[in-house]
Amino acid sequence: MKELEKNTIHAGHRARVKEEFRKQGLEHFPSHKVLELLLFYTIRRGDTNPTAHRLMDRFGSLSGVLDAPMEMLQEVEGVGLESATLIKLIPALLRAYLDDKVDAKNMLKSCEDAKEYVRHKFLGEEQECILLVCLAANGKVIHSSWVSQGTRRMVELSPAAVVRTALRCGAVKALLAHNHPDGLCNPSSRDLRTTSILFDELARVGVELVDHIITAPGGVYSMVEHGMFPAHRSEI
Repeated sequence: MKELEKNTIHAGHRARVKEEFRKQGLEHFPSHKVLELLLFYTIRRGDTNPTAHRLMDRFGSLSGVLDAPMEMLQEVEGVGLESATLIKLIPALLRAYLDDKVDAKNMLKSCEDAKEYVRHKFLGEEQECILLVCLAANGKVIHSSWVSQGTRRMVELSPAAVVRTALRCGAVKALLAHNHPDGLCNPSSRDLRTTSILFDELARVGVELVDHIITAPGGVYSMVEHGMFPAHRSEI
């Protein structure tokens, strides 16, 4: 009897939370309540509020929860494989959504355009990855692809592979971007050396490297804007 009463109470609470979202959106939801609502769809019965609070306590913020590795999510009491999968789906879905909206414009004419274009590409990415964006002379994006994936702290880049991709796409200009999942967006000495090498290698085949963008949880960094680029270059 008590179990039936509990289920009835939780069902009523779930209905109220869903209705609140339908009427007002998430703007006034605290982070734990956003997670509580999300978990309704994988935890069919019972109170998801304690699990939401445990996630927040473990990872510190809503973005921390969404960025957490799937294995670590499942270490939290109440979070199984289905719940962890749903949580990891959110940043992946957001990336796809923003890709679709940004790619509709498909034209990069400034450093700000470049930063905005790559900003969301690394959402939820747990390892360092390198993105190559191939451009026409007028800044139109003609190809965008991942050229390397590494660990949480380091990624290797093959300049030859980048050059091949740029030539195959008929690029006149190229934009490089990578992420620092656990650090600041400022470039390391290794980042600067790699950029200089790649700048020269692309120049030899007539492709201009126009910028190297670094993203991190704390922001987005343009080497050109900060005077860290290896040589003078034209506007994108």
